[in-house]
Amino acid sequence: MALAPNGESTIEESPLLLAPGLDSGSPRSPDAAPRSLDASITWACLASGALMCLAPLQYGYHIAELNTPKGIITTCDKDAAHWASLPLCLPMNDAMFSLATSMFAVGGLLGSLSAGWMAERWGRRGALAYNSASFALGPLLMAFAMSPAMLVVGRFVSGIGSGVAVVIAPLYLSEIAPVNYRGTLNLLNQLSIVLGILVTLVIGMLANEGPYWRLSVGFGLVLACLHLSVIAFAVESPRYLWSRNRRAEATRILRKLRQTANVDDEVAGWQSVGSSNHAARSHAAGEPSARLEADCETPDTAKASDDSAHLELHSERSVVTIFNIFAIAEYRKPWMLVLLL
Repeated sequence: MALAPNGESTIEESPLLLAPGLDSGSPRSPDAAPRSLDASITWACLASGALMCLAPLQYGYHIAELNTPKGIITTCDKDAAHWASLPLCLPMNDAMFSLATSMFAVGGLLGSLSAGWMAERWGRRGALAYNSASFALGPLLMAFAMSPAMLVVGRFVSGIGSGVAVVIAPLYLSEIAPVNYRGTLNLLNQLSIVLGILVTLVIGMLANEGPYWRLSVGFGLVLACLHLSVIAFAVESPRYLWSRNRRAEATRILRKLRQTANVDDEVAGWQSVGSSNHAARSHAAGEPSARLEADCETPDTAKASDDSAHLELHSERSVVTIFNIFAIAEYRKPWMLVLLL
């Protein structure tokens, strides 16, 4: 409530009419809104994460899709209904069926190795959208397989899509989650994988007769089309957008995910991490720019980004890959025990 020059009260500036963190007609301090670093998981964040987790759900589905219908795939039931244009079954020995099963892992290896390039080339959301092609082509090949070799190729293609999904989906969840809730939001990844396994077992039991195994292995096409139709409703990772200098869009999406306008500290953390990485590369290359950038940093800027930078740098240092795990001292004993076992 404010007083007009004539002494009458006005309600234009009433705080009851303003949502937290939104601008009014007069200037407001950013500190009036809650900090994004203190935010919890919002519905917008949860919804985007759930939509993107349809990708690891498909991975879970393809893991177990051959378990239940193995018998009717490899052995024909002469009394079962026939589909004139397709073989009733695909006769094969255990070695060939094992090859069809294991080709999924081979495709997954190739997919996981290419996932990083895809995520940087098309973004997290764009990469999973393009990856839907693998999730659609694989089930098509298996559902219309005319020979065991065609089934093997279908499993390989599905494996490529699965390898991409299990790399990019956790990365996306980590980048959209509040700093203090990254582990919590990443539970969606594991939950979706387990849910996918459950779905394939249920469908496998319902379609475990005659030629209906083709419906079981082909249901992955439905999941791929569903994911492709809803992925546009998920936001792109603001961290990715920031790294591509699309900073206005990144800030807007971050405010949507955190449901607050005060995202300056979190953004300052991104800048601090980027500056630290650039300074380290410059120092290694013998360039003086690292020292100049450090000298230009003001106390106010350092204070504003202190909390976020600490958390972000800790996250950057704690990234573990198959290439650096053997060089990290705290992981040496665990992987040695794994090798011994």
